[in-house]
Formats: sequence, C-alpha cells, structure tokens
Amino acid sequence: MSALTRLSLANRGLVALIALVISGFGIYAIPSLKQQLFPSIELPAAFVSAVLPGASPETVESQVTKPIEDAVKGIDGIDSLTSTSRENVSSVVVLFEFGTDIESAVNQVTTSVNRIQSQLPENVDPTVFAGGTDDIPAIVLAASGGTDEADLLAKLNATVVPELNGIAGVRDTQVTGARAKQVVITPDLAKMGAAGISPASLTQVLQANGVSIPAGAVVQADQSLTVQVGTPITTVEQLKDVYLTGTRGPVQLGDVAAVESKLPAAESFTRTDGVNSLGIAVTARPDGNPVLISHQVRDMLDQLQKDSGATLTVITDQAPFVEKSIESLTTEGLLGLVMAVVVILIFLLSVRSTLVTAVSIPLSVLVALIALWVGDYTLNLLTLGALTIAVGRVVDDSIVVLENIKRHLEYGEEKVQAILGAVREVTGAVVASTLTTVAVFAPIALVGGLVGQIFSSFAITVTVALLASLVVALTIVPVLAFWFLKPPPPGTDTEAVRKAAEEKELRNPLQRAYLPVIRFATVRRWTTIAIGLLVLGGTVLLGRGLETNFLDQSGQDSITISQEMPAGTSLAATDEAAKKVEGVLKARAEIATYQVTVGGSSANPFAGGGGAGTASFNVALAEDTDVEQISGELRT
Repeated sequence: MSALTRLSLANRGLVALIALVISGFGIYAIPSLKQQLFPSIELPAAFVSAVLPGASPETVESQVTKPIEDAVKGIDGIDSLTSTSRENVSSVVVLFEFGTDIESAVNQVTTSVNRIQSQLPENVDPTVFAGGTDDIPAIVLAASGGTDEADLLAKLNATVVPELNGIAGVRDTQVTGARAKQVVITPDLAKMGAAGISPASLTQVLQANGVSIPAGAVVQADQSLTVQVGTPITTVEQLKDVYLTGTRGPVQLGDVAAVESKLPAAESFTRTDGVNSLGIAVTARPDGNPVLISHQVRDMLDQLQKDSGATLTVITDQAPFVEKSIESLTTEGLLGLVMAVVVILIFLLSVRSTLVTAVSIPLSVLVALIALWVGDYTLNLLTLGALTIAVGRVVDDSIVVLENIKRHLEYGEEKVQAILGAVREVTGAVVASTLTTVAVFAPIALVGGLVGQIFSSFAITVTVALLASLVVALTIVPVLAFWFLKPPPPGTDTEAVRKAAEEKELRNPLQRAYLPVIRFATVRRWTTIAIGLLVLGGTVLLGRGLETNFLDQSGQDSITISQEMPAGTSLAATDEAAKKVEGVLKARAEIATYQVTVGGSSANPFAGGGGAGTASFNVALAEDTDVEQISGELRT
C-alpha cells in the first residue's frame, strides 16, 4: 500500500486534480440526491382486499376469505398466508420469500383470484395490490366545500387532480372518501298492479334497454357499413321513458316507479376540523422526491383553491419531518467535523497539520455521497446517520499518517524520504484498523430480507467513507504534507535534531500525564484487567435500562389516533363516539388541524378504515410542539 504514497508523491499535480474533480462531482451530487424518511422498502407481499357490504365477519369469512385463501395457497414461493375477516371486509396477506419477483407474484395472485370470481358473491370484486414505503403518500390534503359530495368530487377531478398529477415525480393522485352516485328505482306496487306489470319484469326491461347490439352490416357498392341496434341510456330522464309491457298496454317506467340518482348509504364519514371533507393523497414515483413534491403542492394550494372553489388543508406531509431530521443530522455532522478539527489542533499543536488532516473528512464524505448518487440511494435517516458515524472515524487514518510524517520531519530527515519512511511504518496499522472496521459494517449490506433492505444503504455509506479515508490518508495527505509541512533548515545536525525532538516530546504535557497511566497499567496488570471487567459489567447493567425504539418521535409534526368500538357497534354510534374525541382535539392549541375517518371498508395496510366500529384520526401539530408530551396528554 505504501506504493500508493510513492506514486502520489511522484504525481502531485495529478493527485490534486483528482481531488478537485471528486469535490466537484460531490458538490453536484448532493442536490441531486433524493430525500426521504427511510430507504425504499418493497414488502415481499401481495394484499387481497374484498368488500361485502352489510355482511357479518362470519359471513365474510365463509363466502369471501376462505375461497380466496384456497385459490392462492398453491402459488409457488409463499412464505406465509394470513387473513382477517371483519364486518364488511376481507383482507388476505400473501407473504412471499425474499427475493421473489413481486410483480410476477402479484400477477399470479390476480390470476388465481379471477379464476374463482364465480364462486364469490355477485357484488364482490376483489382487489390485489403490493405495498412498500414508496406507497406512503408524500402529502395528504383534505378538501371541503361544494354544494354536495358529488359536486365537490367533480370539481376536484376536473381541476385539482390533473394539476397534481402534472407535478414531476408524482405517480398518482387519489381522491378518497367519495361516494359515486347511483340510480335507485323504487317500484310503486299499487301502480304496477293496476297496470298489470310484474315486478320481475323490471330486470328484464333494464337488461334489454340501453345496450348497443351489433346487427350485421350493410353493403352498398364498394362500401360496407356496420349496423348497431339500440343506444345507451345516459340520463335518469331517458330511464324514466323506458316502456314496460303490461296486461293493459305499455307503460313508462317513470309512471309506475320512482327513478332517482342519489348517493348510496354512507359506509364511512370523513371530517376535517369538524367539517365534512374528502381526502387527496399524492404518491411519489420510486424515482420521485417526496420533499420536492410536497413543496410544489404547497406552492400550488392557493391557485388550486381558486380554480376548484374548495378549501384545501394539509393533513399529513412527509417533507417537514424529513427536512427537520436531515437538518438535525447535518448539524450534528458539521459539529462533529468542527470538534474533530479542534481536537486535532489541540493534540498536534500545529495549524498546518490540522488543516492537512481536516481535508480527509469532507473529501471522504463527498466520496460516500457520490457512491449514494451512483447507486441510486437516497439521503435518509440511515444514510445520514452513517455519515455522522463516519465523520469521527475517517479522520483517524490521516491523523496517524500525518503525525508520523511530522515526527520524521522533526528528526531532520530529507522531506521525500521522511514522508515515505513515515507512511511505510504505519501503513500496516492503518490498513488493518480500517479493514477491521469495514469488516464490521460491510457484511450488513449483504444481509437478505427486510433487514437488508433497511440497512444496506447504511452499511454501504460507512464502508465507502472508511475506504475513501484510507485512500486519502495514503495519497492526498502525504502530498499535502509535502507542500505544507516545513522540515528543519538544511545542513542541521540530524542526530542533534532527533535528540532535541525526543526531549521535547518527553516535556510535552500530554506525555507527562500519560506516562504514569502506562506505568500503572504495565506494573499492576491484574488490577487493570479487573478495572476493565468492572467497567464492562457496569456498562452491560446500565445498558439494560436503556429505552429502545426504531425511530424517535422528536421532530415529528403529526400523530395518529385510533379508536375501536365493541364489535357490532353501528356507524352512527361510532360517529358519536368520534365526535367526543374531536371535541378534545378542538380544545388543544397545540393541534393545527385534524382529520377523522369513521368506519370505512379499506383493507389497504396504508389506508385507514376497518369497519363500522373503528375511527382513525390524523392530527397535524403546531410548530415546535413536544410530540411525547401532547401524545401523553391526549391519551389521558
């Protein structure tokens, strides 16, 4: 490895140019890195959701869940199969072995479910989908206003949805909580009886009308024209004009039945700050940047409200938490950089040496950022945490190399020989210490399964930063030492300079403080070992009392509340119970806005809703609110 140093000293200008190019690429890569809370995680699972309105959990299980389970359990690569049957909703989760092509697996599940469609109740239409962290919406809005729910939905689909879908990086914009209008025909049995019409004939008439049927072709000269019989029914008035055949002559449908277009019975309620509303979920593509999407959506809100006439409120947003977390970790990293430089200055007692050594920190970090950019990784909590860890470690190699170079120069050796000899002496130790640390982190990148998906970017970041620091220490640091460190004046007595340097080291306050410690440790060896074991035991005992969690809530700007009523509770009763919770939320100044969804039939793991007896709340907090404190107080 010392050959790298010899090559670098012989090509000092080239080494400097390479360092500048790396710095330029790093500065270019930083703004291009996508920011998100976690690395992209694709769950190796397919979710099958089916809704059977008005059915009990037992009915859902026997008529929907069991047939779906039987249909999919023979698919290759299944690790486990779990299902949940609750009021109105069936949810089947097919978990595959890691490494399975999830797109192909979802297609197989879809094919299997479609095959047993005839065995399911007539109004059940199962939905198959996959899920991952990329399916978590970048931002969720609440929309209220309009004359009614259908009017609001039409305005949102006409104005807001197309504009949001036009944002670069947006995969999909969904309006949730809306009910589509349906045509309801209510027969007047007395009038139908008077006209001699059987209620059963309604089905036949509806099936026979409003359908376009191919009726052959008309050939004239050199032209052939297709013929269709019948026209589709597009309005309620057209439906009213359909004729029924009775024993006393033809009668129009509108004369013997009430025909009206209206919303179906509500299966859920959604309110924002106490006002009925719809939800708008904006999801980013895998290559999209949720933070940039959030900023663009917020910039467009005023114009979107003018165009749609609806009131739009931000309910949940990834961007503030991501940005705050990244800012916090960046600040900690920069503080670590400053403190590392200060410590180097104190121990080396040389501004020139400190500056030379400090170069290795930003250069190693830039190389790690370039690796993230090239590997299409994101700037998230784990990669930033890895960079923060690496800041303190990447400078170690450079300190060892530079300190030995400085010592050799103080001994009066010729500059090039001093640098080569100093690097040769410590190369083995520097390489061994770096590879030892790399050996701890690098295998994490090779771990399979969910752990590997989460922590691979962390391991790669630390590994690249450490290897970059090793290369910097053996190439760039010797070149900078050649340029900036001053050897003793030429012609001085080398032996005399060496003796003077050694005496100076012995008078160094650090040496004088450290030598007694070394003397104690070498003379009282068993006592030293006992002290070490006591410290180890005490650390283990104290560590057992530490609280552990995956992600601390500090910096989070929203919380969720779930409310579950006893089985069999009606939607109206759940709604009344939810209004009591809303009353608590309205009274808190720390809460900026909230949205509640009462009931619902969604089996999507990334959406709320779980039957008539549940309610879920998304609560956006005011700035600088203590999340732990407000969560505890709200729970009480």
